[in-house]
Amino acid sequence: MKPAFVQNRCFARYGWDAEVRAFCRAHGVAYQGFSLLTANARELSRPAVAALAKRLGATEAQLVFRFAQQSSMVPLTGTTSAAHMKEDLASAAFELSAEDLRTIERVAG
Repeated sequence: MKPAFVQNRCFARYGWDAEVRAFCRAHGVAYQGFSLLTANARELSRPAVAALAKRLGATEAQLVFRFAQQSSMVPLTGTTSAAHMKEDLASAAFELSAEDLRTIERVAG
């Protein structure tokens, strides 16, 4: 039986699991990324991410969730805070450009 989804802890320092995501896309399997924030705290504190967030009027968390959405990932959040959930959901309200996506893809480099 073919799986419907793959759920992985997703690390920026390992390329955001690009090979697994590509495999999933090629086989019609949804990729669910978890620990997008906690596993990448160091990378998300980099100046390039802060500058991008400031330019877009977004939080670093919103950038990561939007990056995930635009990169064929279903972002999973473990928040128990209603305020954080509203903030996370607001990531659907903006688009990242191709250059913005590359900035986030390379944040670990």
